[in-house]
Amino acid sequence: MNEELKDNKTENKIEIKGYHIGGGKPLICVPLVERRRENILTAAKAAAGKGIPMIEWRMDWYEHVSVWEEVRDVLQELAEICRDTILLCTFRSRNQGGEGEMTEEEYQKFLLHLAECQKADLLDVETARLSQAEHVIREIHKTSGLVLASQHYFSHTPETACMEQELQRMKEQGADIGKIAVMPQKPIDVVRLLEATVRVKETYPDYPIVTMSMGSMGMISRISGQQFGSCITFASFGQESAPGQLPVEDMSEILDKIAENMECSHEA
Repeated sequence: MNEELKDNKTENKIEIKGYHIGGGKPLICVPLVERRRENILTAAKAAAGKGIPMIEWRMDWYEHVSVWEEVRDVLQELAEICRDTILLCTFRSRNQGGEGEMTEEEYQKFLLHLAECQKADLLDVETARLSQAEHVIREIHKTSGLVLASQHYFSHTPETACMEQELQRMKEQGADIGKIAVMPQKPIDVVRLLEATVRVKETYPDYPIVTMSMGSMGMISRISGQQFGSCITFASFGQESAPGQLPVEDMSEILDKIAENMECSHEA
């Protein structure tokens, strides 16, 4: 699987299992936030069966995440279920809105174990918490793994320039995709997030980025990726993993309508 990923990663695009990441209509990703193995696998089968392009296994929710053998076994089963679905694996720390915690050393070791398994299509990496993020990303790349670097701000929206710099830093560290999620306190915060997205895409048109403004105020950012440049959007499949996620059925319908109308506008 990962040799295929390596072949399909070029300077201009990332293509996984036939899905192009980096332009056009954003791919929908649904997070699996289940604690028990059987519930994780059941939800994955249901999501894959609906043809959802991407599944995120939120590993921090898993009740046995501290037991590597248990994690590995679930990962192997998920990889089999997701033969035609992109599998993103994420351990989200508490200060980034997650359910679990590891020391930096434990987290680095965990990421490298995941990469060595070569079962996940994408690995989420919280680069800001790693003192040697570039080294970790290089090691992941040696296994032909791909990295989605992420940073979340659940209390505020940073200055526009800071958000741009954060996404640029991820690129400089070697991330294949950069992701930033923020919490708006007022409508202008949402506008600034979208402005930062556009500016980064104008500077690095071939760099896939994922941006979102959370909560109900920021919902527009989750559906406007095709216009502003965010290539993946997260939707709920049962329980939401972050504030403001739309149900996957609603998200799919909205994105289809936007794409359809944009195509009509281009033809006109």
